[in-house]
Amino acid sequence: MNKKILSSVFSVFFLLLFTCGLSQDYDLIVTTKGDSIACRIDSISETHIYFEMKSQNNWAHTQIGLTDVSEYKRNAIDKKQFVFKAGTSIIESPKPASPGSIRDIQKNSVYVGILSFSYARMIPGEHVGVNLAGGLSFLGAIFGDGVGFMGEISLLTGGGVKHFFEPGFFIVTDFDDTFPMVRAGYRYQGPDGFSFRAGILLGYDDGLSGLPALSIGYSF
Repeated sequence: MNKKILSSVFSVFFLLLFTCGLSQDYDLIVTTKGDSIACRIDSISETHIYFEMKSQNNWAHTQIGLTDVSEYKRNAIDKKQFVFKAGTSIIESPKPASPGSIRDIQKNSVYVGILSFSYARMIPGEHVGVNLAGGLSFLGAIFGDGVGFMGEISLLTGGGVKHFFEPGFFIVTDFDDTFPMVRAGYRYQGPDGFSFRAGILLGYDDGLSGLPALSIGYSF
């Protein structure tokens, strides 16, 4: 495998992981009309507050007169804790409490791995979930064999609602060659949709071999 390509892939992957893991604090402006706006305050004059807020899915600079403001605070809002009106940063309501069982977590997920892209669907049981996934594997492209297809069936176990042990069976094929592997790993699936998987794939091809399995994703 080309070392420069592998190094670049790992760098991009961990940059995405670091970025997605950061919490985001916003400032808060409460208007006299009762709107609570999550924003970034730029400056405050004797008559106005100048700030940036989300409108029509874009962040825009605007202002509001102090006479129209009942309260404002800096670093008061964690965006993961609130539901916003569509396309805006106006708070609609607090997010519901964290799920209480595996039946309450998000069932659909998309993942970007080091050399893969996949979609997964979780079928919940009473205490264990069954995860079915399929997608594209780019491992063969590095070696000049083209893009392959992957499939996976795994279990979400451990009794939690965020942290899971995830054993399973994994297969990659380009229709000329098929590589079955056993997977053992960990999954974090947060109530805000952020998901992270880490594990190892064990296969046998002229001897036992192992590959790291890392991916970040979004669950909905």
